Amino acid sequence: MTKPLSTFTAATNNTPPTPATAPTYQTNKRRQTPTTILSLDADILCTIFAFLNMFDLVRCSLVCKFWNAILESRSLREFYEKKLLKNSPTSSSFEFTKKSLRVTLGEVAMNQNRLALQCGRFHVDQWRGHSTAVSQCRMKMGTVVTGVGDKVIRLWSLDSYKCVEEYLIPDVLPLVDFDFDESKIVGLIGSRLCIWRRNGKRSVFPSLEGKFIKGSCMRYSDPEAMVGCDDGAVRVFDMYSRRCTQIIRMHDAPITCLCLSEDQLILSGSTSGSVTISDPSSAQKVATLRSSDVRGIRTLCLGSQLLFAGSAVGYTYCWDMRNS
Repeated sequence: MTKPLSTFTAATNNTPPTPATAPTYQTNKRRQTPTTILSLDADILCTIFAFLNMFDLVRCSLVCKFWNAILESRSLREFYEKKLLKNSPTSSSFEFTKKSLRVTLGEVAMNQNRLALQCGRFHVDQWRGHSTAVSQCRMKMGTVVTGVGDKVIRLWSLDSYKCVEEYLIPDVLPLVDFDFDESKIVGLIGSRLCIWRRNGKRSVFPSLEGKFIKGSCMRYSDPEAMVGCDDGAVRVFDMYSRRCTQIIRMHDAPITCLCLSEDQLILSGSTSGSVTISDPSSAQKVATLRSSDVRGIRTLCLGSQLLFAGSAVGYTYCWDMRNS
């Protein structure tokens, strides 16, 4: 007795798979779908998070709302509640449940950092770089550039702590601020901009429309240099055409410091104690952040999500840019 042979129907590109080809079709479809971290379900992520320390958990809570929700899940909270209460017998379970897990872990992490600075060991490297006090310092790509005060800008290697290059400043103009990239240093000298190229060439130029009002700070992002001025405006210069291409009104008081975000937003601090965020593409203010310090903001530093500002009287302010 002959057993009948099974028949197979080949599926074309425009024909849906038949029952005979469905398993192979579904397998190939699964193989074509990329697997990412988002493919993991909440239970698997919860298990992974249980192996992380508190510092990494705080960082994970900032990734997205989905991860933050997992960190606030009941099972993970109970796990870390037992772990934290075991390490800190003075804390109560009631205090733990009053706060979110992210806030609790953040406080524990900050306390650990404070204790490490007080009791731990750390190494400080220092060397004499200038004959007078240095008032400006920038660090990028493993290189430190220092200057202001003695008419010279020096570029240092962080591997050897030796001066790699030195750039002289024109005698008649004081150096106010500078920024740099891998090929050049751009400095604000008096009310002009100066370019020191790494090949040794130097050029000084004002705007073709004349000198701009006194500038107190600057930042550079090729091909543009942004200068913060005493009239509360930021002037944007094209470094190739040497023209002032844009004037952005940001404050009613003199601008004291600038920084740039990754998406090219301009952040500026002023003597009034406020920080303004503007979009140069539309010349519109995005947000205004106010501090309680009326003596002004001296310096700005923007991390991935947090903006830090140093005041004229020694206070530090921090804003979460996602909530600004």
